[in-house]
Amino acid sequence: MNELTALREAGPEAPALSPAARSAARAALLAEIDGPATARRRRPSRRTTLRLGAAGVAVAAAWTAAVVIAAPDGPGTPADSVTLVDFTMPTFPLSLDPVPDGLRPAFDGDGDGASIAAYDDPTGEHGFTLHVGDDESPRPDEDVAGVEVAAVDEVSVDGRDAELVRWSQDWCTGDGLGEDCGRRAFTWLTWERSEDQWVTIEAHGRYRTSEQVLAIARSLVDRPQPATLDIGLAPAGWSVQFFKMGRVLTLVNDAYEQQEITVHVPLPEDVAPADQVRSSIMGPIGPQLDVVVHGRPAQLVLVDTGYLDQRGWFLQAQFTDGTTFTLQVPDAFTQEQVLEFAEQVKHRP
Repeated sequence: MNELTALREAGPEAPALSPAARSAARAALLAEIDGPATARRRRPSRRTTLRLGAAGVAVAAAWTAAVVIAAPDGPGTPADSVTLVDFTMPTFPLSLDPVPDGLRPAFDGDGDGASIAAYDDPTGEHGFTLHVGDDESPRPDEDVAGVEVAAVDEVSVDGRDAELVRWSQDWCTGDGLGEDCGRRAFTWLTWERSEDQWVTIEAHGRYRTSEQVLAIARSLVDRPQPATLDIGLAPAGWSVQFFKMGRVLTLVNDAYEQQEITVHVPLPEDVAPADQVRSSIMGPIGPQLDVVVHGRPAQLVLVDTGYLDQRGWFLQAQFTDGTTFTLQVPDAFTQEQVLEFAEQVKHRP
């Protein structure tokens, strides 16, 4: 299993991966989804349900004329139609009070919610990661190549027993392929914060002192945090497959797994110039259409995904703050429906 596969399939159990493996896997995942997806992703077993309550009925009614969409022909059992309804993204269950200066979280999770919150400074040299789950996380393993455990201590967090481990690991920066390698020191803290809620902190840089890690642990409060990427509408019968790094969100059609929607916030250096979007993506079969999203110019192209003869839409657009995002959606969406969906995509950097 390569690192990308490990990160995808780990889901809430991703803490078992080393920080170095997670870093390389994240880079690989972002590189893979830069263009229209060409391969089917693994469907997780846990999902978010789209709610169609009173508010949802009102939204659905308002969109009735525009968002009833015939599903494309193809293998499997596609849904007969798609209707956009109101949608609430999963959350991360905890917050920090206060949040250290200069740090903002990025979340990883699935339909049940975010299980990982990574707080890093812009350089990536200083920060920490919070893992929340039903079970205790495995401690850093000296049997893993390159891992050295320096000390193991029994400590207390708000009157509960905790284990604190200081350790180091081979660490590479650059493109994740071995450039500029050295060692990075970490501090790892785990404890059962409440019944069946285990929390683990992995800290590096200036946050890895025992005092800093314990201060982070004691600042946790029960206040859910919304995902960095948010959507206000989604097709009924679709659910969250995964969201990662504050940059990737994928939805899947529960009745027809081959249909997916992916929202991606690329790094600035990976953004195609507006007049070159069509030439920068794989499988364009339609012209580049100049459209408007969030009051800003955007570019829309019909593409052949290269998978099961399916077609889809690729949209490059911007949030109101100028940050670029892309959408990949099935061609069950008309051009107008792609734009309606895109208008509901929000970003909390």
